[in-house]
Amino acid sequence: MVEFAVLTGHLTSRSRSGAVARTLLDELRLTGAEVTEIAVGELPHSALMAGNRRHPAVQASRRVVAAADAVAVVTPRYEPHGSVPLRSWLAMLPSDALAGKPVLPVGLGTVRSHSIGLGGGLGAARVLPATFLYDHWFTETGGWRQGPRADDLLRRAARTLRASAFGEVVAA
Repeated sequence: MVEFAVLTGHLTSRSRSGAVARTLLDELRLTGAEVTEIAVGELPHSALMAGNRRHPAVQASRRVVAAADAVAVVTPRYEPHGSVPLRSWLAMLPSDALAGKPVLPVGLGTVRSHSIGLGGGLGAARVLPATFLYDHWFTETGGWRQGPRADDLLRRAARTLRASAFGEVVAA
């Protein structure tokens, strides 16, 4: 069974990025794969900022990524290089942790700079083309919900990530 890790920065469940992460997680789970979200923003900030690799929560999250066949990184809207907790966490990964693994950057707004900014933290990963979503593709209904264009892109991105993990070819 292929395992996916979905890294989320400092998100709230009611944020647009939270809606993005939920859709991505749901789409990957539909394939029957095991999918684990690593909510980096919820890890102890003291451990992240101090680079404490020995903290149990940090160790557990690193083990998930080590076991994963592919990784998606969902970044918050206004943090062009990913959130500080996310960058700190990535800095604690062993240099070969993502070597050869497909990694999909997903975000809102300035995602092109997200994928460039995250690039240094992704080591030798096989970084897939970023999925770029616009704010106006979402509506608020007691929480953010993506419209058809964003939904379609996210579902295609999940299929691409899955195919990359299996070495399959995806039709455009």
